[in-house]
Amino acid sequence: MTAPQLPPTLADRPHDAVRGVPIPFVHEYDDGSYDLAVLNSKRAVQCALSRVCALCAQSLSYPLAFLGDQEAADTRAYTYPPMHLACAEAAVRLYAPTPAATGGRPVGAWAVLLTGSFELERPTRRGDPMLFRPAPGEVRTFDT
Repeated sequence: MTAPQLPPTLADRPHDAVRGVPIPFVHEYDDGSYDLAVLNSKRAVQCALSRVCALCAQSLSYPLAFLGDQEAADTRAYTYPPMHLACAEAAVRLYAPTPAATGGRPVGAWAVLLTGSFELERPTRRGDPMLFRPAPGEVRTFDT
């Protein structure tokens, strides 16, 4: 089985030695450490304000892609920053949980919303998530 084709900017990112996947920009810290399970909120804000991809950290081009589940697409409320469409498609292949990782429960579908703009909604209470609110756009779904 061959490895999935990655966008060059994502392939150039540092890789996790255990999982063999690129380390997304928003999961890395300035000291080079990272946690694939925790979003670095400082970098998430940087993605929003500087318009860089959450995965590869390169300047975003249009369309902007937001990756989440169908509910996120329906409500246009995402907790993950925008990314390139090619990076979002790679993320579905690389980072989606498998049924084995979810105790045999169905994983479901990913929804990618493609749009031209978004608003950043900062939390009003401690512990609430930061939300990315994309403008209406095209939704594409990917089964995992």
